Amino acid sequence: MLGFEMILMYYPFIKNAERSQKYAHGGVVLTTLLSLLLYFVSIVFYSQKQLTLTLWPTLTLTSIIELPLIQRFEYITVSWWTIIIIPIWSFLYGLPAGGQALIQCPAKVSLMGNVHNHTTCEYTFYDIDSLYILNKIINPYIVCFIVIYLPLLFVFISIKNRGTGYEKV
Repeated sequence: MLGFEMILMYYPFIKNAERSQKYAHGGVVLTTLLSLLLYFVSIVFYSQKQLTLTLWPTLTLTSIIELPLIQRFEYITVSWWTIIIIPIWSFLYGLPAGGQALIQCPAKVSLMGNVHNHTTCEYTFYDIDSLYILNKIINPYIVCFIVIYLPLLFVFISIKNRGTGYEKV
């Protein structure tokens, strides 16, 4: 997920949604832009061969920075990544509610299924080679998923709400 579709999962948990909508959208935009900025900085700094050989390009990039008061700048860099990790965990937090709303699955069952899937993936793809293979398999389909996901979601919700007489989507 790139980030812009995350608002679909966050929105039900936002209190006073109409008043705080701009802050919710701002948070999603900030996280997406920060991820893209880090991506572009890493691509500009490293050659293609270096990117294939470097395991953590952004973290390696920050090891170049030298400050007299801080011996290891990587500690600060790792703490910056919480800005990107927290929205991912927020998305996982919202998955049970999404499963409950879309397929009338109890939240507990949806949560257990997501935890099972996450744990299975974690133990299946444990080294860099298996992650590289998974990345090569999934990458061609990500753009199709993102382009098709939102229109399909709109169509499914429209069809579902047509029978209930609920006009607001």
